[in-house]
Amino acid sequence: MVAWGPTSTSICTWPSVPPCPPSRTSFVRFSRRTRRPERAAERKADVSGTSLADTPVGAAPIRQIHALTGVRILAALWVVLFHIRFSIAAEFPAVYAVFAPIITHGDYGVDLFFILSGYVITLNYGRKMGGSLERKATVKFWWARLSRIWPAYFVMLAFVSVWHGSFLIFGATDPVAPRDFSVWSFLRQSTLVVQWTEADFNRLTWNGAAWSVSVEALAYLLFPVLALLLFRLSRVLGSRGLGILAVLTVMPVVLFALALGSLYAPWMWLIRILCEFVAGGLLFYALEKVQNRPGAQRIANWLAPALIVAVLIVAYLLNGRVNERWGVLVVPALLVFVGAIVVGRKGLMSLLGHRWLVVGGMASYSVYLVHMPLIEIVWTAQERLPFLAQGTLASKILIFLVPALATFFGFVLWKWVEEPARRAMRRMSLQNIPERAVDDVPIKQAGIEAPRA
Repeated sequence: MVAWGPTSTSICTWPSVPPCPPSRTSFVRFSRRTRRPERAAERKADVSGTSLADTPVGAAPIRQIHALTGVRILAALWVVLFHIRFSIAAEFPAVYAVFAPIITHGDYGVDLFFILSGYVITLNYGRKMGGSLERKATVKFWWARLSRIWPAYFVMLAFVSVWHGSFLIFGATDPVAPRDFSVWSFLRQSTLVVQWTEADFNRLTWNGAAWSVSVEALAYLLFPVLALLLFRLSRVLGSRGLGILAVLTVMPVVLFALALGSLYAPWMWLIRILCEFVAGGLLFYALEKVQNRPGAQRIANWLAPALIVAVLIVAYLLNGRVNERWGVLVVPALLVFVGAIVVGRKGLMSLLGHRWLVVGGMASYSVYLVHMPLIEIVWTAQERLPFLAQGTLASKILIFLVPALATFFGFVLWKWVEEPARRAMRRMSLQNIPERAVDDVPIKQAGIEAPRA
C-alpha cells in the first residue's frame, strides 16, 4: 500500500490542510510510476530464463523449478531399488542391512510422483483452466497429457506383450506371469483404463509399474473439474489455510493404510492418487504468494535437508521395531518436502537443479517404464544361465548395475521415442499446443541436444 502524506501532488496536501486521499488522477499517475518497475521485476524473476515461446498458450510466464525436475529421477531410482530389494539382500546382505530402511520404503517414490504431478499440472494449467470449464481448453489439455504419457507407455506395452507372450508360445515358465494375458486386457491397457475398475494392481499390468500410469491418466481426466475447485479455494483461503488443507488432504492415505494394514489394500490406489494429486494442487496455490519472499526462502533452504535427516533418523530408529505400514507417515513429509524445494533457492535445491539431475528428471518417466521389464529379464537370466545364478560374481555385478542400466535404457527411450513422439502428437493437434512439454525445462537449457522428431 502507498502511504499518502504531504508529499503528494494532490491539492489536498497544502500545508495548512490535513493530508487527505489524493485525487483519482494523481493516484493513477503515482501508482503507474511506483508499481510498474516492481511488476516488471516480478515478471523477470518468474520467467527465470524461460522465453514466452516456451510458455503454454494463454498462460502467464512460469518460473522453471529445476529442483522439481531433478528430484524426479531420484524418485524413479528409489522405486527401482525397492523392486530389487530382495536381490540386493541376497547378493549384498551387508549393504542391504545398512540401507534397508531406505530401500524397503522405495514404493513411496510413487506417492512422491503423484504429489509432484498435482503440483506441476496445477502450476501449468491451474489458473488457465480454473476460471471456467471450456471445451477447447479441456480437449487441448487432454491431448497434451496424452502426447506426454502414451507413446513411451505403448512402446513398452508392445515390448512386454512380446516378452510375456513368448513364454506362452514356447511353453516356458514366466517368472512374473500377468494375471490375465488376453486381447481384452491388452485393449484396456492400450487405452490407459486398465486400473480404473480393479481393486488392486497385483500382476494386473504386463509392465509391472504401469498401473500408476493408468492411475495418472484418471487424474488427468478429472483435472478440468478439479481445477475449478482448486482455483476457487485459492480465492477464499490464504496461504496458511491452503497449506493446512493440503496436509489434511493426504491424511486419508495415512489413515486407511494404517487401519487396513497396508498401502496395497483394495482401492487404496484411488485414495492415493486423488488425495496426493489434489494436495499437490493445493500446495501450488499455498506457495504461490510466498515463494518469492526472502524469509520463506531462508526457511525452505534449511527445511528441505532437515526433513530428509529427520525422516532418516526416524526410519532407522523404528526399523524392525514397528510394522512397515507405519512408513506411510512419510507421505505428509513428502508433501512438505516438495513445498520446501519449490520455495528454496540454495543448498539442496541447487544440487537437485544440477544439469545431470535435470536431464535425468526429464527422462525419469521413461526410466520408470523401463525398469520392471529390465528387472524381469535379469531374473530370468539368473534362473536360466548358470554363470548368472544367484551368488555368483556375475550376478552380483548385474544386480549392482540394474539402476544404471535402467537409467541408460530409460534415457534412450526418452530421447528417441518419448520426446519425438510427443512432438509429433502435438503437431497432429489442430490446437496451438506448445511443442515443449510444459512440465519440463527447455531441452537446450538442460545442456543437451533436442531429439529430432
